[in-house]
Amino acid sequence: MKLAAFDVDGTILRGENICGCIARNIGRSVEMEAFELLRSQDEIAVGRETMLQWYAPFGSANLIGHLSELRLAPGVKDGFARLKDAGVKIALVSITWEFAVSWLASELGADYAVGTGWQDDGTIAHFWPDDKANYLNSLLVELNLDRDALAAAGDSQGDIPMLNLASRSYFVGEHLPFELSHAKHWHDASIEEIVSDMLA
Repeated sequence: MKLAAFDVDGTILRGENICGCIARNIGRSVEMEAFELLRSQDEIAVGRETMLQWYAPFGSANLIGHLSELRLAPGVKDGFARLKDAGVKIALVSITWEFAVSWLASELGADYAVGTGWQDDGTIAHFWPDDKANYLNSLLVELNLDRDALAAAGDSQGDIPMLNLASRSYFVGEHLPFELSHAKHWHDASIEEIVSDMLA
């Protein structure tokens, strides 16, 4: 195992997610609760456009300042340190905002970060669940690794493509989707516990 990929909201973070934290700090919690109910890609794309209208007056640097309030999953720092010591590359792969994922990757020492882009011209480079697997496939090619070298952890339906790509998968959400018959279902597991199994 040479590459470990982790979803962010609900996997590396527990409790409040990135968008919820930002919304609470800029007075948009009610609107954010409505956004969380959206399911179709078209609706979510429109919702992201609306979120950028909220964010624009603040700028990403100021919004990042709120993210220190987020709660890490148990064992993240120790687990990531063990991966680094073992020479394993770490990727944070999320559909949430890339500026926030990149900040978190920097804080935790992850090697790669990807998410939905807030472009300099104010447009959005959308990133969807299927893109997680596509991104990791490209990263495997770049690193000259095969699929057997990839392990991944996630917590939601949106992680299914990524978890099905990985040779070793971990699901920390409450209910294991039927599409993930090969994944280990460790609800609310600590990241260090998952890493121990990855490295076994």
